[in-house]
Parts: sequence; structure tokens; C-alpha cells
Amino acid sequence: MADLVPGTALRDGISQADTFFVLYSTMQVMFMTPGLALFYGGLVREKAAIDMMSQNMVALGLMSLMWYAFGFSLSFGRGPWLGNLDYCLFNNVKKHHAWGNYHVSELAFAIFQMKCAILAPILATGALADRMYFKPWCIFLILWSLLVYYPWCHQIWGGGFFQEHGVWDFAGGVVLHTTAGWSALSAAVVLGSRPNVENLPQPHNMSIVMVGTALLYFGWMGFNGGSAMAMNESAITAVTNTCIAGSTAMCVWSILDWSITKKPKLTPMCIGAVAGLVIITPMSGYVTTHSAVLASAVVTPVCFGAVMRLTKAGVDDALDVWGVHGVGGAIGTILVGVLSDPPECLNKKAPDWCVAPHQASASVSQTMWQMAAVVVCIVWSTVMTALILKLLMLVMRVKPSQKECENLDMELHGEACYQFVDFAQGA
Repeated sequence: MADLVPGTALRDGISQADTFFVLYSTMQVMFMTPGLALFYGGLVREKAAIDMMSQNMVALGLMSLMWYAFGFSLSFGRGPWLGNLDYCLFNNVKKHHAWGNYHVSELAFAIFQMKCAILAPILATGALADRMYFKPWCIFLILWSLLVYYPWCHQIWGGGFFQEHGVWDFAGGVVLHTTAGWSALSAAVVLGSRPNVENLPQPHNMSIVMVGTALLYFGWMGFNGGSAMAMNESAITAVTNTCIAGSTAMCVWSILDWSITKKPKLTPMCIGAVAGLVIITPMSGYVTTHSAVLASAVVTPVCFGAVMRLTKAGVDDALDVWGVHGVGGAIGTILVGVLSDPPECLNKKAPDWCVAPHQASASVSQTMWQMAAVVVCIVWSTVMTALILKLLMLVMRVKPSQKECENLDMELHGEACYQFVDFAQGA
């Protein structure tokens, strides 16, 4: 691939243009963590907002250190099922050597992937609102990353079994959304419902939900576009599809909710946009824009229906994580085998109209492999999450009491989201 900025020739296989693009995308993805904290924090009730945002923000520190210490090595080291320890403490991760076939350094690649590793486990926090003390949550983050995220990152992106057998996931349909979404469902079942869940007031602040949605939207452009690891046509395709899929799902979800509640609401617009971003993530660099619109328009009602069905079943997925991330990510990943380029785009001389020549292609075989990866990931994620939580519940108290939940932020963190002043009393 030629360097795209005049006067910036390749040096040791590294492109300055691609490096700038990946580093900028890394900064965008970093904003998704505080963005998700605001998004989830505004959707929960006022007296649990600090707890929700704290559970999100702690991952920015804890997951980064884990990734540096051993996470990157376990995810991208050599091995069929899990990586080895060659890259622990970023040993052998060099800034002067290109990573694989990309024109960015090993270190730039590792830092971009770090931001994805931070985001994955906190996607599940929306399903666990009001149901975990902070200490058990931190331990859960560590164990879940070790037993769920790192193995599946290796399987799909790090040279593992499923990648070797041709499973494609452009930016994390399996690695992030299926793992987190189905883990969220498992955790919601194991931990049970929140106290007095029918009468809990939420969302409490749509202003910060809106800001969080905007940050997520902004970060998702870098998340999907940066996964191309180059300033090239794949990145342009991924960003374009991300924009149009999010917009399509926002409209579809809003219309569905409007038809039921008879009022146009802001909350469904925000949730719908996120659903569209999830759906397109695994195929964002592999499909045409027409296919992105089609996928988002068809899968969004499925996600909406999943949310409604789970609520009727009495499972307290507080912020619809399973329906949005678990269902959307899984179906989006399977559709890679349906909506990608036709098989002739795998030929040595691929036609000019191919979206992603020599990469994913639509076929029955490809669809079956995509489906196999999704099913195994679902089973693995749900079982491992349940085992982790059951183990924690055996050795420590995990779930706050009903009295503590009445003012969770003050009971657990000693601070409130808002400080109110009685001006009348002070007059």
C-alpha cells in the first residue's frame, strides 16, 4: 500500500500516514469509555449514577495495566487457543517494526487494541446496574478479561483456531459485542433483579445520555475505521458504513418505540443509534453502503424485539445490553457471510468493484463458519460469566442490600452525582 501523504516514505515498513491515522483513531476509541460512562450514567437513576460511571471509568486504569502486563501477549501471542507470554510487559513490542502485514508499528497496533480491551467488559455494566459492590466488580473485570476477552480476541484476531479457519470480524462483533452482550445476560440471570425494579425512576438525566451518545458515535468512527489499520479504502468504507448504519437504526428504533408509546422520545433515538453501530461493526469494512442500510434496517427490529421479549420474561437487563450488543453483534457477525463480496473477489485479479478484495466473501461455507464462531462464543461467554460470579458469591458479598440500594452512591462511594443548594434556606 502506498503512503498517502507526500514526502512521508515508508521506513522499515512503517507509514507515517497510517501511523497518524491509527493513533488518531486510538484517541477516538479512548473517548468511548467516558462516553459509555455518561451514556449509562444518565440512563440509570440519580442515586446510582456515580456507581455506574465508576464501574466504567475504573476499566480505563485497570484494563490498561493488564493489557500492558499480559493481556496483549495472551491475545496476540502465538498459540492455537491462547497466546504465549512473548509480549508480556510489552517485551518484543517494538516501535520500529511493522506489525504483520500492516504499515504501522507493533507498539501502535498494541495501543489501539488496548482501547478495545478496555471497552469490552464495561459494555456489560448496563445490565448489572445496582447489583455489584465495587470490589467484586473490579475482580470480575480481571477474571472476565482473562477467561473471556483475551481468549476470544486471540481466536478471532490473534491467529487462533477460528481465524485460521477463515472467520472474519472487522471490528469486534464477536470479540466485543457478543462476548459482552451474552455475558451481560448471564450476569443478569445469576444476580437477579434490582430491588423494587418496577418502580425505579430512570433515565434520570437525558442531557448526559445525549453527550454520551455523541462521544460513543465519535469514538465508533475511530473504532471501526481504525480497525483497517491504514488510511485506505477499507477505512473509508468502514467509517461510511458506520455513519449510515447508526442513522438507519436510530430512525427504525425510534419509529418502533413511537408506534408503541405514541410519543417521539429522545431515549430510543440514542439507544437505536448504538444498536446500529453494533450491528455494522463486524462487517463495516466488508460490505457496500446499500448492504449496511439493509442490515441495519432488518436487524434493528430483531434487537428491539429481543429487548421487549426479555423484559416480558422478567430478566432485569437494566439498560438493554443483551438485546443491543449481544443480539446485534451476533447477527451482524453472521451476516458477514451473507452480505460480503461474492466469491470472485477472492481471485488473484479481483474486479474493481469489490469492497474488500481477498478478504471476506459471501458463501454458505463462510456463513456456517461465522455462525459456528458466534455459537461457541455465546456458550463460552455465558458459562464463564456465570462461573465467575458464582465463585465470587461463594467467597465475598457481591450484591448490595435493598437498604444500600436506596442511596447507592453515598453508601458505596461516599459521593453524590449532584449537590443541591437550598437557596431559600440560605436567604
